[in-house]
Amino acid sequence: MTMKKKIPLKKAAVEEVEELDDEPIEDDELEEGSQITPKLVGKFIRMWPRAIFTTPSESKGERGKRPSIARTIQALDLPGVYILYRDDVPFYVGQTKGKLRSRLRSHANGVGSLRGYFWNYFSAFLVKDPSHIDEVEAILIAAMPSVITNGAKPKLPREKMGVPTQRVIRELRRTGHY
Repeated sequence: MTMKKKIPLKKAAVEEVEELDDEPIEDDELEEGSQITPKLVGKFIRMWPRAIFTTPSESKGERGKRPSIARTIQALDLPGVYILYRDDVPFYVGQTKGKLRSRLRSHANGVGSLRGYFWNYFSAFLVKDPSHIDEVEAILIAAMPSVITNGAKPKLPREKMGVPTQRVIRELRRTGHY
């Protein structure tokens, strides 16, 4: 068993992007136990910097212009659900049934965007079947109730807290442990 050194989140995000830009990560390089057969989500992007929407890539695009790095990432052509972060704190959950690149670019470059100025990293889940995008978004919204959403509420049935659990919470609050 190998020991992994913990890296601060901001450093890890940059290193992860550099790895992905330099060479594709092979299946045998994935962490042990991470191989599952995806059903809802095909792949995910974790903590990529907002700057990919404004930083030119090395390649030439139409008429000799250098496109942004984001324009060269094929995964961003897919639909999915995304999370915008302010540093390492989730700030906003959204979705698109179109291209992730277009939606994220509008958040990154939109002058009138309410969320445009508040995020610097994003994660995304590439959803295989667009009919499942609402479900994936609902799961993320339910898991992170403090994030701002586009007004969408989780469209999942909620389990109500029973009386015994409510008593435990009241006792924890009374004793200062909650």
